[in-house]
Amino acid sequence: MDLKNKVAIVTGGAGGIGEGICRVLSGRGANVVVNHLQNELENAEKIAREILQSGGKAVAMEANVTNEKEVEGLVARTLREFHAVHILVNCAGITIDGTAVKLKKEDFEKVLAVNLTGPFLTMKAVLPQMISQNYGRIINISSVAGLIGLRGASSYAASKAGLIALTKSIAREVARKGITVNAICPAYINAGLMKGVPEAYFEDMMKTVPMARVGEPSDIGEGVAFLASDGAGYITGEVLRIDGGMGM
Repeated sequence: MDLKNKVAIVTGGAGGIGEGICRVLSGRGANVVVNHLQNELENAEKIAREILQSGGKAVAMEANVTNEKEVEGLVARTLREFHAVHILVNCAGITIDGTAVKLKKEDFEKVLAVNLTGPFLTMKAVLPQMISQNYGRIINISSVAGLIGLRGASSYAASKAGLIALTKSIAREVARKGITVNAICPAYINAGLMKGVPEAYFEDMMKTVPMARVGEPSDIGEGVAFLASDGAGYITGEVLRIDGGMGM
């Protein structure tokens, strides 16, 4: 899974799973753009700095994936910095929990804007460059919730199911352009909100996971690295579960 000199944009790169992806891709030789929001600047710069200190290349770049102009600017800055974009990982995502009868319409739409419209905008922005290169790897971070649903998280599950359909649709559109588009569906990962889950609730959650443990951000990173590699060049429109068996 050698990614030497490949250029990767990781949206949500300053988050827990995003950080794991950035570090794994850098470890394989990729030059990494750590995308972040304004309030994540400190952690994004820390990740980029540590990658540089370990001999890799990385730069932190701010952009809100729901803003088309900012997304276009992110891609333009990446091209100025590295002169190519080979890999796009759509990892930026949010969840606003609540049963359907309690969830506000604006909250439902906010989740879809980040988790579904955001990946559409980033793919739209990078595809002209990837088509001109006749090469590209796009990996969308969906969720097992998009496969089986999740009580109390209808907006999140719907957005992640939509992302799977979007993945497959765009994969069909660019399959003859040297570009693959795949999705990864994690389950419970040791990052973000998972770190604050009460012990009793955590035990109930683990009953739904055959492996009876959470995954690590690096587990997702390894899956991304595989799908981004030349070894996965004949895989497109695929959905890879990295979920400890939860989605079986």
